[in-house]
Amino acid sequence: MPGHVAVLTDPGRMPDDEQIRQHLGASFAAWQDLKELLSRPYLGLELSWHHYRDGGWLCKALRGSKNMAWLAVWDGYATVTCYFSARHRNDLAALPLPDNLRAQITGVETSGAMLPVVVRIRSPEDIGAAIEVVRYKLRAR
Repeated sequence: MPGHVAVLTDPGRMPDDEQIRQHLGASFAAWQDLKELLSRPYLGLELSWHHYRDGGWLCKALRGSKNMAWLAVWDGYATVTCYFSARHRNDLAALPLPDNLRAQITGVETSGAMLPVVVRIRSPEDIGAAIEVVRYKLRAR
């Protein structure tokens, strides 16, 4: 997404709560809630940090060896990104999501053959939309 700058870039320092809190500020509580929900048994995702030379540290939300979502920390907010086949656009737009996210889904161009859905996490109210998108990702075929 244009306009945001990666903040977790030091390849020698795996992100920890203290470092993430410094970057997220008031959004840190929502980040903690999101991580806890993603790890609950009904979703059963394992969160795993990896450093990438072109983008810094990203957290994969894995079910087994399959990546279901990417979590990233930016200055003041976090993102949860899921990639879908373009054929899922209408089903995604029909989910109970905030209007701004629905507009993103219907208007975003595909990246190759994939449709990126990016949910910004700034407050607890944003978590429901992220969980809804991840739950759809878990059942999409």
